[in-house]
Amino acid sequence: MDRRTIRNYFATPEEPRRQVKNPRPQGFASPTLQPFQTYLQDRWEQGCTNSSKLYREIVAKGYTGSRSLVNQALLPWRTPRPAKSAAKKRRLNLRWLCLRPPEKLDADETKLLAQILAADPDLAQGHDLLQRFRHTLRDWDVVALDAWIKHAQDSNLRPFQACANGLLDDWSAVAAGFTLPWSNGPVEGHINKVKLLKRAGFGRAKIDLLRSRVLTA
Repeated sequence: MDRRTIRNYFATPEEPRRQVKNPRPQGFASPTLQPFQTYLQDRWEQGCTNSSKLYREIVAKGYTGSRSLVNQALLPWRTPRPAKSAAKKRRLNLRWLCLRPPEKLDADETKLLAQILAADPDLAQGHDLLQRFRHTLRDWDVVALDAWIKHAQDSNLRPFQACANGLLDDWSAVAAGFTLPWSNGPVEGHINKVKLLKRAGFGRAKIDLLRSRVLTA
């Protein structure tokens, strides 16, 4: 809006009202659609509720209006969509409830999660393994991790079995990461830096320039 319009609004003691000049009739009140109301009603009672199909049919009979006018006229005939059931809401929130730490759930969410886990033993077992694995990483307890691997292998849950087998395949490195104060984080950081420099000079630099950039960085 223009500033002068705003000033006029402030200067007006009463609230300004929007005046609609010559409002266009909507739905079956439109003279363009009125001649086809009986035909549309008969087709609707016959079971045809596809507005696009009905629009094409009345166009073949001489209708010259828009498709949106037909959709608007047929809208009151449609039954309202049912509200989402509580079961569907639970399915939508199931992943979020299971992955979120239990201490961060409120009372209603904790109660709902308990009901869901009680109804599905496999999901309850997976949730228990997930929480135990979190505590193991938080406490850096390699003994608890070894026990967790055995329980995961004995479960019937393939994702947890695959995770446990992967940890066992590289157990020496995993155990070192839990017990030693050193980390390969700096090495990975340097590797990432070298890759970035290499990609920045790809197709534009020779090996000696790349070497200089790496040493300078």
